[in-house]
Amino acid sequence: MLQFLNSDFQQFTQQDKQDKQDENSETEVPNNSQRQLRVKSFEEKPANKPLNLIFQMLLQKKTQKRQQIKVDPKSIPLSINLSVQVQELPIIRKIMDKNEWKKAHNFDGDILWCGPDNVQQAKQFTYDFAMVFMNLCISRIPGAKLISTKKETTSIMAKMRQYFPSIYNFYPKTYTMPEDLHEFIEDFEKKDGISYIAKPDKGTQGQGIFIVSQIEDLFNNGVKDISYIKKNYIIQEYISNPLLLDDKKFDFRLYVLITSLKPLIAYINEEGLARLCTENYQDITSSNLSNVYMHLTNYSLNKNSQNFIIHPPDFQKINFGTKRTYTSAKKTLMKMGIDVPKLKLRIEQTIVRFLYGIAPFLLNSTREVYQDKWEKANCFHVIGFDILIDRDLKPWIIEINANPSLEITQVVQNPNGIKRVETSQLDAYVKTKVIEDAFIIAIKTPQEQIEQIGKGKYCNSYKMIIDGQPPIENLDLFYKLVDLYSNLCGLRYGNLNQMRFCRLANNPQLINELLIKSDYDLIYKKIQLKSLQPDLNFLGFLEAIESISDKLLKRKASNYTLQKAVTYVVNMALKAPQQHQRPLTAKR
Repeated sequence: MLQFLNSDFQQFTQQDKQDKQDENSETEVPNNSQRQLRVKSFEEKPANKPLNLIFQMLLQKKTQKRQQIKVDPKSIPLSINLSVQVQELPIIRKIMDKNEWKKAHNFDGDILWCGPDNVQQAKQFTYDFAMVFMNLCISRIPGAKLISTKKETTSIMAKMRQYFPSIYNFYPKTYTMPEDLHEFIEDFEKKDGISYIAKPDKGTQGQGIFIVSQIEDLFNNGVKDISYIKKNYIIQEYISNPLLLDDKKFDFRLYVLITSLKPLIAYINEEGLARLCTENYQDITSSNLSNVYMHLTNYSLNKNSQNFIIHPPDFQKINFGTKRTYTSAKKTLMKMGIDVPKLKLRIEQTIVRFLYGIAPFLLNSTREVYQDKWEKANCFHVIGFDILIDRDLKPWIIEINANPSLEITQVVQNPNGIKRVETSQLDAYVKTKVIEDAFIIAIKTPQEQIEQIGKGKYCNSYKMIIDGQPPIENLDLFYKLVDLYSNLCGLRYGNLNQMRFCRLANNPQLINELLIKSDYDLIYKKIQLKSLQPDLNFLGFLEAIESISDKLLKRKASNYTLQKAVTYVVNMALKAPQQHQRPLTAKR
């Protein structure tokens, strides 16, 4: 037995040395057949069972370690097109210089960098613009406008919560002003200890944020009149039981990469930021609610505090900086006794659910731009997620930023009081990983990403969290809605006129004594008048389908729910098989 163990150990040691050489030299994942042969050779040895298990654990650890694909950026001769970038970001230039990537001109190159400053110049991603750069990999998904404002994100998350309340419970209840004023006032009056934060709809670098203590706070000059309402504000529930880091409230800024919408492929970066408040946290009261440095984690606010602490040179280790790396924060949490692997899993699951909810709307916008060429669209997008953790280790998505800051400078005050601007090594480290590795992955086709990387595995700093598989828990309903909308629109996608909409009435399954053909015209006109648009857009179409579902099934089913009813109507309209769908039960 000892002879077998010695030979096995020598084999393992030799393979371990080879693994280290491979990690230092080659970047490919080991051949699966070789991996299987290695495991099989140990399984066939007649060694003592407990000792054999130890070897299997060592092998498993090595195998897991080798599931990470390491790619040297310098080995990929990329060319980056900056022709539509109004202002070249320093980080893009830094990455290009570091890896000797070339700058492309005109309509050439591998990647078209579309930063946040050039959306208008890029003509809001019109069809003509998309066709001109069709051969490039574009760093912006056209539908990102849906998540670039809090109002759009809020409306989509409210819709998803309406259909899937048990799944979409990670986004705090949110109101848009002035549309939801009456609903907010009604909820505020019975708030039962709930506090609210008001934020401008569009990014203002943390300015204009305040905690709502009374209804008058929502009106200019405290005049409680609709004409004085602070327009374009978002009111969001305040998470009153936050997990604390060094006695301070904090949130994570994590970076997610979407490289395909159909099939949906997404990654999360292993690195990110933790942003802390600059005052020790206390439960919100009337006396401290105005202390933004205690309750709001916005970096753009806290950097102006006299208690702001700049990160140390060794920012990967545990430190007391106001802004830290995700890695450093996790080490502190682990030292506090927090189950960090469990927390990471919950964060990933929350982000996956959000992406499945938003993806159909992004897909619809992409189809509107690219029309019949949408399947050839080569787009990717880096999204910033602001996530707050409560004391029950539940992640809350506080905000989503389609244009996360790529700034890598910080203001430092000298001992003599004079301020200077210098490079933030922490920001440069994190954001270089985020953008550099996004470029490396994005140039691969969706099929190459699925086959070469795979779900749960890393490619440099990105872990694949969605691998093109269809969503679970009936979340494919909205994809079906996009398909139905596309079928009805025909060649001119995104322009559903009345005649095409009323074709739904030709399906005998979508007609009954309460819903006749003329009702389809009435439903269309009612929604059209409300939207003030000549034709129905996708959200208007969804509202129309809900009206059809209500008239067709609500009075006939004892187990009626909006999700079941809309699913039934969409499946009937698409002539989808019904064997996997639980039928609605008729009332007796």
